Amino acid sequence: MRKWVALVVASILMVTTGIAPAFAFVRPGTKAMGMGGAFTAIADDLTCVFWNPAGLVQTGLFDLDISIAAGGENIENIQNLYQLYQALEEKNYSAAEELAEKIAPPMGLEPTLSVAIGLARRFAISGALQADFSVETFNLESSSSPPSYVEIEDVETALLPIYLSLAHRVSENLSLGLNLKYIQAARHSSHFKIFADGTTETISEVGGYSEPAISFDIGALYQKEKSPFSWGIMVENVVEPELNFPDISGELSSMRLSRSVNLGISLRPVPFLTLAADAHNLLTNDTTYHVGAEVDLKLIKLRAGFNNGNLTLGAGLKILILDLQATYYQKNNQDPYISLVIFKI
Repeated sequence: MRKWVALVVASILMVTTGIAPAFAFVRPGTKAMGMGGAFTAIADDLTCVFWNPAGLVQTGLFDLDISIAAGGENIENIQNLYQLYQALEEKNYSAAEELAEKIAPPMGLEPTLSVAIGLARRFAISGALQADFSVETFNLESSSSPPSYVEIEDVETALLPIYLSLAHRVSENLSLGLNLKYIQAARHSSHFKIFADGTTETISEVGGYSEPAISFDIGALYQKEKSPFSWGIMVENVVEPELNFPDISGELSSMRLSRSVNLGISLRPVPFLTLAADAHNLLTNDTTYHVGAEVDLKLIKLRAGFNNGNLTLGAGLKILILDLQATYYQKNNQDPYISLVIFKI
């Protein structure tokens, strides 16, 4: 039994250090997420640089936004890990082995930290550290009793784009925006076995930094004076940059950031209510649809929407110069996503 305990404990430690779907990054923007991702035609806070940089013309003379967001996948497996830990504490080894056999990838965590500074309604500099930790393989060797080893394969990818954003109101109704992006990434992958006696066998391990890549986004925002409607469009990663990892071979040696065309419309039928709808990844087979609403009660703002069919809920609270915001939704009714504004003025 001691061998089994050592095996499972080691497995938990290794699995919980890297969990997430492969190469999925959470886009910053707590308000946008709260409105179901329908933000292309609204773009009225500093996170517009990630959704439509033309919206910078609607921000203040000085803005600062520091936010965090995270998503998870396969929460049932994570719950199994927690229950497995409880079974070990209770020395219920048969239950622990049964739970371990249920654990299977994918399972994951996708954290994002973003910082943005805006000046004079024209300029912004921002960055988003986006990470993806994933377990690709979790196999329990079952030819012996108790099992003699666990096989694990994990991949970790971190993406760091730095944005220089510019916006200009070219006419009374039309604004244009541009993101210039410097992008670098890091990746690590390992494939190994953990044996019941605590020893490990490395099958393969690679890692390294990508070569820098340059890309840009363009956006437009149109709102006719006294009209309740506004329209927005953003073309993200116009040149589809490819990040190459010279120290890694095989399918992990490169990662392309695909071009995305996003189109949005918003309606403000009364001053305290905003409605919006977006279509993302147009002209592809991966088009997603987003609708959202915000009720502005001055000090409190309530938001809701559907992010490609997933219900989103969000709220904002204005206290003096601070603007606190939070959003929560579940992807496919099981995988939680959250976004929080840490500091905003």
